Amino acid sequence: MSPDDDRLAALERQVAALTAEVARLRDARPVATTPHSAPLHHTALSRASAAAAAVGADDIESIVGRYGTLLLGAFVLLMGVGVLIQFAVTRGLLTPVVRVGLGALTAAAVGAVGIYFHRRGEVRYANALLAVAFALTDLVAWGAGPRLHLVPELWSWGAVFVVAIALAVLALHDGSEFLFSVAVAGALSAPFVAADRIVAPDAMLVYGGVVLVASLRAVRDPRWERGFLVLVVGALGYALVAASVPSPARLSPFAISLFGGVCALGALLLAQSEWRSGLARAFLAVALVGVPAGWDRIPGVPGWRTWAVALTLASVTYAALAVRRRSALWSASALALPLVSLGIASAWSATRMAQAAVFALWGGFALLAWRGERARGELFRGGAHLAAGALLVTAAVGWALWPSPLFLVAGLSSVGVVGALAVRGETRALPLVGVAAPLGVAALAAMDQLASRQAYAYVPFTTRSSGSASCVAVGLALAGLALGEGEAASAWVASRAVRLAVVIGFVILWGRMELAWGWSPDVAAFLLIAYYAACGVGSILAGRRFGVGLLRLAGLGLAIYAAVKAIVNASEIGELMLRVGAYGAVGLFLLVAGYIYREAGRRSA
Repeated sequence: MSPDDDRLAALERQVAALTAEVARLRDARPVATTPHSAPLHHTALSRASAAAAAVGADDIESIVGRYGTLLLGAFVLLMGVGVLIQFAVTRGLLTPVVRVGLGALTAAAVGAVGIYFHRRGEVRYANALLAVAFALTDLVAWGAGPRLHLVPELWSWGAVFVVAIALAVLALHDGSEFLFSVAVAGALSAPFVAADRIVAPDAMLVYGGVVLVASLRAVRDPRWERGFLVLVVGALGYALVAASVPSPARLSPFAISLFGGVCALGALLLAQSEWRSGLARAFLAVALVGVPAGWDRIPGVPGWRTWAVALTLASVTYAALAVRRRSALWSASALALPLVSLGIASAWSATRMAQAAVFALWGGFALLAWRGERARGELFRGGAHLAAGALLVTAAVGWALWPSPLFLVAGLSSVGVVGALAVRGETRALPLVGVAAPLGVAALAAMDQLASRQAYAYVPFTTRSSGSASCVAVGLALAGLALGEGEAASAWVASRAVRLAVVIGFVILWGRMELAWGWSPDVAAFLLIAYYAACGVGSILAGRRFGVGLLRLAGLGLAIYAAVKAIVNASEIGELMLRVGAYGAVGLFLLVAGYIYREAGRRSA
């Protein structure tokens, strides 16, 4: 036999052996006995069991050894220290100097242990120990300074500040957001640690502004969201503390607002690019606290200083709103943040016309920002500025014309029409607020004027109040036509049905206010019943003409209401002919309504 034949025979024997082994393993495999419909939680229990089995005895021992022993050891040591302190207090051995010294030694010891672990590379554990050491340092500084008066308060502040700077440098070197947040919080707490109470809030705000702006310059990692949150919360805390100072004379009227504005400007110039807009807007929101805090004292400040502060804050505000990144809560910021500078300028204005001029000026700022955003192609942001500008102009017109009811309604209606013309090119619904607000206020003012007339002492539709209502009706109609030509009509709030319903609804309500107390009680009751029936039929016809189903339903409801009112109230009419006329008018209008529905059904069939 040749060598090739020998190799072939050997391969055949190996294949046969492997085949036999596979068959044996197949026969030995156990038959699955688990039912096909196993419980749904079987898989979850299996995973949990596997996870529990994966944690072996060595892992449990490691967890207990690393953390359990530390916790138990610290607890036992604290018990021992407590016994020692109790013994020292009962014997009179724990003097203030001894207490402060023991605290300082404890803080130093914890800090030394933290540095030791940091050098070994256990950074997270070391940072936790260093944070505890810093907290102990704050406590010791407070006890040695304002509490026990063992050292000057300036020394207490200096100790806390130096330790905070050291921790901040270490945090930036290691890239530790946690340790940096602790350092900033500790630096901001220094004025409160070093004094029993704040006697110079202006100096406190200056110190806080320096710490916050320096922190903004130091942080370059956009992922440090918690660190940025610490900065904003710290700024808010400083503003609230300054606003709660018992003697307001110690605080400048602009101190809190300028504090927030300077921090916002620092964020725009120095903060990491991803956070410039968000941080600047957050600091400006903090500046809002200063407006009510200084409102009563701003009129006593020279005008040039007030206007310089207001215009500077307005510039910072719109610079922050112009940054494109971090657009969270941007629309709310565009509506609210201009109130910081507006509030300062408005508080200084002493007359009605001066305050109206301030509102108009800030409305112009918002409208300029709207045009600027549209030029950049930012239609979303431009819509928020347009809404803010329209609201401010509405406030200006309303405040200036408030003493003249007719001119007030006419002016507000005109603002609504102009706003509708401006909104035509907008694609979001928010700018429609600038249309609804002036027209809504004008409608309410007109209704109030109609209701203030003496009952049965006027001729309907001939008074100045009627002129106000006619201005609103014309304004609503023109605004509806303008909105129908623009892109905003695609939104449901400005749809054709809504526009028609608003105009017709106001006209019906206006007519009701005119007729309800016109001439005499009998005439008014007759006219009101006939008016409801006529409005019902008219609404049905308008609904069918314009294809608005809700308008038809409203008209049918009005017609039925007129019938019910005739049945219930017509008997109270003293004049026989008026009473019969009320029944006849309602019956005639109901027959017309029935004929309309009958003809509509015949045509559809």
